[in-house]
Amino acid sequence: MGALLVDILLTALAIFVGSLVLVTAGFGIAIGSSPIMLLTVDPQSTVIVINTVSLLIFVLMIYQNKNHINYKEMTVPVIFGLIGVPVGIYILANSNAAALRVSIALLIIFLGILLAFNPSISAIRHKYTLWGAAFLVSVMITSTGIGGPIMAVAVLARNWDRDSIRGSLPYYYIFIETAAVIGYVITDLFDSERLILTGISVFPALLGFWLASILVNKINQTYYRNLILGIVICAGTAILVKEIFI
Repeated sequence: MGALLVDILLTALAIFVGSLVLVTAGFGIAIGSSPIMLLTVDPQSTVIVINTVSLLIFVLMIYQNKNHINYKEMTVPVIFGLIGVPVGIYILANSNAAALRVSIALLIIFLGILLAFNPSISAIRHKYTLWGAAFLVSVMITSTGIGGPIMAVAVLARNWDRDSIRGSLPYYYIFIETAAVIGYVITDLFDSERLILTGISVFPALLGFWLASILVNKINQTYYRNLILGIVICAGTAILVKEIFI
């Protein structure tokens, strides 16, 4: 019971932090949540809970930014993303727990650093690159919960504004993660503890959405972005060190 309580408290904190990141940037709930959850929660549960709770926030963000969504340009990426979902579920169901944890930690660190350096995106402006990214990100999100920054870089290359990104990416994700959650249910990846963690996470997810929606246009975005990236990179490093040396 004590261990479950710790899992619940850390999960609630993780989802709150992840929701702040997601609502502010339009992606990244797993990058904000995974480092905290993985301290005590197993990788499969981490991915399943994050992807399930995310659906609620995506619905709210889509409604909030419904007039800025690039529906036409996102149609084909959604299709490619749906194709990638079964691949991601297979990887999640058959991966070694330790290997998956290390993979998630490395992804967190790599993508955090990638975003921090704002790499040139001129080479990925073609629509086919966006389609390929949609498939790859779908596989990554379904299996590790992480991959949003890759899709974000792909849409940034198309010069979308912040509101378009904050609406269009959740529009893409809601199709992918709905299919993923259905896949989790069909393959019996949900158990009672994961259902409990998911249910508990609803309130901190809504709190994060509400707070970030207020703050997003009122704070220094550069400072906030760098702070979040610093926390993410440090937390990802901590997970990796713990897995390798402990």
